[in-house]
Amino acid sequence: MESLLRGFMLLIQPLTLVWLLLTIWVVRMVWMRLWRWAALPTVAWGILSLLTCTALPSWLMARLEDQYALPSIQEVTGADAVVCLGGGIHPSLTEPTGLHLVRGSDRLATALSMVVGGMAPILVVGGGGYENQGDVLSEADAIADFLSRFPEPGFEIVSLGVCANTRDEAVKVAALAKERGWQKVVLVTSASHMARSVATFAKVGVPVLPVPCHYLSSYNQVGTVKWFHLPHRNSFDIFDAWFHEIIGTWMYRWRGWM
Repeated sequence: MESLLRGFMLLIQPLTLVWLLLTIWVVRMVWMRLWRWAALPTVAWGILSLLTCTALPSWLMARLEDQYALPSIQEVTGADAVVCLGGGIHPSLTEPTGLHLVRGSDRLATALSMVVGGMAPILVVGGGGYENQGDVLSEADAIADFLSRFPEPGFEIVSLGVCANTRDEAVKVAALAKERGWQKVVLVTSASHMARSVATFAKVGVPVLPVPCHYLSSYNQVGTVKWFHLPHRNSFDIFDAWFHEIIGTWMYRWRGWM
């Protein structure tokens, strides 16, 4: 009974309903041999089906995520600093913690686990700025403020302030590394974003030890991958993240940032 209810709930989701109605329309047009009227709906149905009914987005994402393997604990231990790129939280004026965790919050959790575990004495946090009634709230400052509430965290917290992008984060870390004489810097970010990040940091003279996290592809999650299934909005999220990274890589190469 429970499985039937779940199936029914899936069928009445807006995305599934739109896909079903479009499928019926395309089949009807083809059945009536109205080829001219069927062309555009068929193309739309094909794109929607590929992106939401197949494992194509996960397959594309896995090609980005699998470029760097997780290092061993021994490789990470003894680092001068752990750098956590932004994208994991939004500053919040209503949450008790002052933080609203979003899709990339695995970045912060991963970085914290390493500094709390004593693998490095310094946590460097980056992130963007969010405008609120004329003020700009910093993601990095919000994280630093939250962590500073705990007595004797056992590690230093350094905020990069408001950063425009990954290039900006890399430039600020390069200045810190030069000032403090860091030789071993661990970089934590989403697995799909790691290749662009490593190249960007290398371009400004900061070679890093990559620790990828926040895996989105179903190929990198627990469970069996199904190549064909009913439409699911998570597929849109995966494709959006993949597309963002592809365009971002092209733009960084064009600007000479990597």
